[in-house]
Amino acid sequence: MLRLTWNALLTAIVITGCARPTIVEPASPFEVTASLQELMQNEVDPSADAIWDAAGTSITREGLVEKRPRSEEDWKSLRRHALVLLEATNLLVIPGRQVAIEAFPSDGPGVFGSQEIGTEVNRRRQQFNGFAQGLRASGRRVLAAIDSKDVDALLQEGAVMDEACEACHRSFWYPHEIVPPLPAQPPQL
Repeated sequence: MLRLTWNALLTAIVITGCARPTIVEPASPFEVTASLQELMQNEVDPSADAIWDAAGTSITREGLVEKRPRSEEDWKSLRRHALVLLEATNLLVIPGRQVAIEAFPSDGPGVFGSQEIGTEVNRRRQQFNGFAQGLRASGRRVLAAIDSKDVDALLQEGAVMDEACEACHRSFWYPHEIVPPLPAQPPQL
């Protein structure tokens, strides 16, 4: 009897030791809430606009106007916008995000509606993620310009950031946009 119990115990140990462990995939730590459109409207666009509008030269009726961050608070505010933009690039690449809460149609010839954008993002996810990473790299250089309070670098890197945004938009939002030709004669004011 003791021998039978010992053999049963030994068999159970061998079987248990050789059994494959059950692998349970952990639940994603992310909960996707906002759509791509909402991220763009509430995080990316306002942050990018603040960066682009922070410095530059314009001509008005009053003459040449040069805009630039001047105070410590101006630079801190600009840095907050850059950080939001950088973090938004992480949010853009989380899979499972809808393009929009409510579907929207095309804005015109060659411009995708939300369904077509979603199809393209899903089909070319690696390229979409690459554009987000490009925006992130550009955003890091913008942040470095802000941290060094270098207005020239801010202008230069802001332009590069604009190109990164536009490249993604041309690929996923309006890849075949038809721009009407300019009129031969400018309109009379």
